Amino acid sequence: MKRTRQKDSKDDDKAWMKWAYAGIALLIAVAMVGSYIAPVFNRGQAAQAGNIVVIGYTIRDEAGRPLITTDQNLMEREYQRGNIVLLSGGLEIPVGAQVSGENITVIPVLHPNIGEFSGFSLLGFERNAISERLVGMRPGEMKTVSFSYGENKLEENLNKEDADGLGLNMTEWSVGDLVPLGLTSSPDIPIGNETAPTPALRFGKVTAKSPDSMAITYRYGSAEVLLYNIIG
Repeated sequence: MKRTRQKDSKDDDKAWMKWAYAGIALLIAVAMVGSYIAPVFNRGQAAQAGNIVVIGYTIRDEAGRPLITTDQNLMEREYQRGNIVLLSGGLEIPVGAQVSGENITVIPVLHPNIGEFSGFSLLGFERNAISERLVGMRPGEMKTVSFSYGENKLEENLNKEDADGLGLNMTEWSVGDLVPLGLTSSPDIPIGNETAPTPALRFGKVTAKSPDSMAITYRYGSAEVLLYNIIG
């Protein structure tokens, strides 16, 4: 399946997507994910630059569709509608910190099992926007963060050979479909005893298609961020 549309299938062990691996040269950042599920609010001081906080979040695509969340109720509601939304735990993140836009924070996925992927990928563009928006927030406060990528289109234009190399049968995909991509630290094939890096999951969207080509963008739209607690 291109993405789960069947509303009567609830077997989490079945393959609910075809995995496509894109060798995109991006740097892997250290994941900073805690094992937090329920928020613990300690209202009082506002978050300042340099603090370490724990947040809950929902990442949405450009159409507003939720992709990953810490809100189990949201995940269950979407599941009842036949939509797959990944569930994660709270994220530890420094307030007001900036990293390279091409860095990746790998967020562990608690449910469902995403198999060969190391986790869900959050690009530096998105992490920076979230980190900046946290300044001045208090525990229990929620804000919506819009993502901007500047001149970076975050788009892959694939011909049939490219698509075949990613395991994508172009006849099975349509404009608007979500495509799971694997972001890796290097597009190179491992040499000798080297081990290929485990890709992190990134959702792309088919934005254009012809009989012999396909365009996939992998931008996200926004995040709803809830400040759980200030821990440092």
